[in-house]
Amino acid sequence: MDTLKKRPLVNVEWRKYISTENHTLNEYLKDFGEDYLWGVFELLSTAQSNNLPSIILIEFAKSDVVSVISKSDYTLALHRLLKLCELLEHYEICSEIVKYQKQFELTKESTKKKTQKQLTT
Repeated sequence: MDTLKKRPLVNVEWRKYISTENHTLNEYLKDFGEDYLWGVFELLSTAQSNNLPSIILIEFAKSDVVSVISKSDYTLALHRLLKLCELLEHYEICSEIVKYQKQFELTKESTKKKTQKQLTT
């Protein structure tokens, strides 16, 4: 019988990992962070598009520490990611973020209009 119990996960603030103010992390990201930045964009855009309640941004190896972003923070996190990519001069990622945000807003508006039309007919 397995007597091991799962320990609760410790959640650390996600804003620390998508920040123009975290100079130590940003020095690393400037040279080696393109995969990280693309990964964060993919996580956020997929979560927002699929209306997920939350996502784990980072899970720290060999520990029970994670960094969770809730649904209410997806737009803010994407905005912060855009600013960080601008600072680090990763303009291709910036372009994709802006393109995604525009498409998401159009889809959201279209869905809202369809819902309102259905309610009035």
